[in-house]
Amino acid sequence: MTRLPEVPVKAVLVSGEYPRLISALQRLGITTISTKRDFRLPEPVSWHPDMQVCLLKEKMFVLRASPTKEILWQAGLPAQETEKSPGKWYPQDVLCNVLAWDNYVMGNLKTADPNIVSMADKLGMQWLAVKQGYTACSTVLVDHSSAITADLGVSRQLNRNGMRVLEIQPGCIGLPGYDTGLLGGCCGKIAPDKLVFSGQLDSHPEGWIIREFLASREIQAIELLPGELIDVGGIMAVL
Repeated sequence: MTRLPEVPVKAVLVSGEYPRLISALQRLGITTISTKRDFRLPEPVSWHPDMQVCLLKEKMFVLRASPTKEILWQAGLPAQETEKSPGKWYPQDVLCNVLAWDNYVMGNLKTADPNIVSMADKLGMQWLAVKQGYTACSTVLVDHSSAITADLGVSRQLNRNGMRVLEIQPGCIGLPGYDTGLLGGCCGKIAPDKLVFSGQLDSHPEGWIIREFLASREIQAIELLPGELIDVGGIMAVL
């Protein structure tokens, strides 16, 4: 379970709200595990994997009493629960919204669930503190040394830790019910050299810049569906 798979992935966790997205992933030969809606979260993000689940190396956390927990267990993915229960308003909705890779975990220490913070410490992971509570949504991990984000605080923190970062303009991402979504919520790695997107990069004003950046890192962009990029809560490799 990692945001940066070293081999082609067998299964991903994906929002159960988008059947066409699920079908597109299945056509690539990938097993899909669909989230259940968590009515405790704000409606626009109530299905989102990155709002319900957090991966820390081989550990998985899921929101306390989450309806998705049973789905994960049925798929052979035992998940520990958060200490706190989520709520409709920030910061109660971002308990799981941190981003982990290699020996790093990035997020807002004030909003991340205490069980996640504690486990990261037990695993000896280095915490990269940022103000952004929606860290996982805000960040595209391209590979082990590069990323894409519209958040300047996230960009500065990643740069300080030696990563090459493409800064893009905020906005221009669909998320019904909100003014905009975030690019990290539109995508996910399915192989070391493949990054899938929910929609077309050309729908973004800087889509060509994103495409060129990915090509410079030898990463293939796979666009799953026609139309605009939609924040679906990320596409999370789990097997």
